Amino acid sequence: MASPISDIKRMELSEADVHKQNLDEVTKAVSDNKEAILKGIDLLATINKSGTLDMVNAFVKHKEEALENVMGELNKPQYSATLENLSKLFFFAGELNVDEIQYFSEKLNHGMEVASTMEDSEKTSYMELFKALKDPEINRSITMLLKFLRGMGK
Repeated sequence: MASPISDIKRMELSEADVHKQNLDEVTKAVSDNKEAILKGIDLLATINKSGTLDMVNAFVKHKEEALENVMGELNKPQYSATLENLSKLFFFAGELNVDEIQYFSEKLNHGMEVASTMEDSEKTSYMELFKALKDPEINRSITMLLKFLRGMGK
């Protein structure tokens, strides 16, 4: 019978081989991600030109001081109400139906454009008001407004 293996010799790579293997891995990763790396370089160049990179670099180097200053400013009484309402604002924004708001804002913007062309001297009589109710666009707007008010009142 054979004797059990008790001494395992690991194959050790020389430092030069490890260095070459690491370099090959990096070269392959750069080659595979060429477009992303070029975009990243372009982004860094843009951030550098605007001076933002220096600001972020300084902020990171002096983060303790910077955070202390920011927190000191935020703890002032004039900002306390804003900070208390900030979380409520985020929850409120999450509950909004953005598609409906966009639909109504487009209608509101169009209505404001038409209203801005009106002359200040124009007046509407009672009879013109009743005649306007026969106009389908005005009737639709008034009906929508009444439904809105009913829904708001519930």
